[in-house]
Amino acid sequence: MDADAQEVWAAVNAIYGGFLAGDRGAIDQRIAPEATIWDSAHEPLLRGRQELDAVRDARPEDGPRPSSLEATEPVIDVFDDVALVRHVLVVGFSPESELKAQRIRNTSVWRKTEGGWLCVHNHEDVVS
Repeated sequence: MDADAQEVWAAVNAIYGGFLAGDRGAIDQRIAPEATIWDSAHEPLLRGRQELDAVRDARPEDGPRPSSLEATEPVIDVFDDVALVRHVLVVGFSPESELKAQRIRNTSVWRKTEGGWLCVHNHEDVVS
């Protein structure tokens, strides 16, 4: 993996780390304000941070939360200041939740800015 691809992959994993830490700011600093998102648990396309925040805020606070997120099998192509990332995300839950782990296919598009790589589109599909 070349240096740009490593930077993008680090940004992808930083989003997952921010999610597990409950740090929305850490996540949002890596997502462009105008990003579009196909969320695995919400059917309509999300357009921008306001719609993303509405979906986030509608999630039940006492609902099951992942205990682990493992991004695997990265395929990253960098085209100057645009990167295309494909990977599998394994979502684990605590044994008490009695939920099985989920495998999610993820494709995202990233744009290189002066501040680093920003996600401009993300697409998630639960496959198991």
